Amino acid sequence: MATTSAPRLPLAPAPRRAAGLVRPLDLLYLVGAVMLAAEAAVHIQQYSAIVHSVRWIGPLFLANAAASLVAAAGLVHEGTRSLAALAGIAISASALGGLVLSYGPGFLGWTEGGWRTALTIALVSELGAVLVLAAGLAAGQVAVARQAA
Repeated sequence: MATTSAPRLPLAPAPRRAAGLVRPLDLLYLVGAVMLAAEAAVHIQQYSAIVHSVRWIGPLFLANAAASLVAAAGLVHEGTRSLAALAGIAISASALGGLVLSYGPGFLGWTEGGWRTALTIALVSELGAVLVLAAGLAAGQVAVARQAA
C-alpha cells in the first residue's frame, strides 16, 4: 500500500456572516427576484383577464411570466446569479419596450388604451428589476475587482 507524505494544506473556512445579516449584494438580488416575481404575477393576471385570446400577445404574456420566474429562481443560487440577472434585465427591458410600443403604433396588433393599476405595477416591477439587477451586476463586478487587488 502506497502512501504519500506530501503535506496537506488545511482548507480555509468559508467566511462567516453574523446571523441574520444580509450582504448588500444579496439584498439587491433578492429585491430583483421579488420584482421579477411581481412582473410574472401581473402578466399571468393580465393574461387571464384580458389578453388570453389575443394572438401573439397572449402567449407572449405567458412566456414572460415563465421566463421571469425562471430568472427569479436563478437569482437564489450564487452560481447562476450573473446569468439570471442578465436574463432578468433582458426580460424586463423587452416587456417595457412592448408596453411603450403598445401605447404608440401598437405591438403585434395590440394597442393599449387608458391606464390600469396592473400597468402601474408592471411598469414599477419591470423598471425596478432592470435597475436593481443592473446595480447587482455592477456591485458584483466591483467586489470581484476588489478581491483580485
